[in-house]
Amino acid sequence: MPNDEIARNRKTARQMLTDVHAQVASAESPEEKAKLGGVSHDVDIFLDLATLWHSEAIDKAIGAYQTASNIFRDASDDDEDKSLDVRQIRTSSNLGSLFLLQGNVDSAEREYQFALEKLANETGQDAEILKIDLAYNLARAYEENGDVVKASQWYRDVLRQHPEHMECESIPLALRSKLMM
Repeated sequence: MPNDEIARNRKTARQMLTDVHAQVASAESPEEKAKLGGVSHDVDIFLDLATLWHSEAIDKAIGAYQTASNIFRDASDDDEDKSLDVRQIRTSSNLGSLFLLQGNVDSAEREYQFALEKLANETGQDAEILKIDLAYNLARAYEENGDVVKASQWYRDVLRQHPEHMECESIPLALRSKLMM
């Protein structure tokens, strides 16, 4: 398929999913959501939309990720099966990263903390990798917010678990001295 056709298809898909998102976002009552059928509960639609907007419109990507996050939270409230859905963790991580790009550090911290809490009892290599990434991102958020003490605590935790963590090599000198304490 030629590149221009791919671009057109991407634009069409983004517009269609954005229209669906607007309908779901404006549905206030359970009856209005029921009229939309399963679309209002299909997290994948909103994850796809967030991905389509991710590099072009941060606000729209955040909106789609927030809708997906709400669906995850509603499902976990209703569902007796409390098994972890890694997509929920990645959604919170992506939201945190986008909030950080916007300079909304408090919201970024909240998303990273939420994801870490969801992962608290998980074990295994994939869970540990996610925990390290989230801890590093949380350290960055605290650093961005000027909380050097919390940032250094989280960086220290990352380095304790992963002494070779590449991104920690770029920690500012002011924080490095605190990490050595």
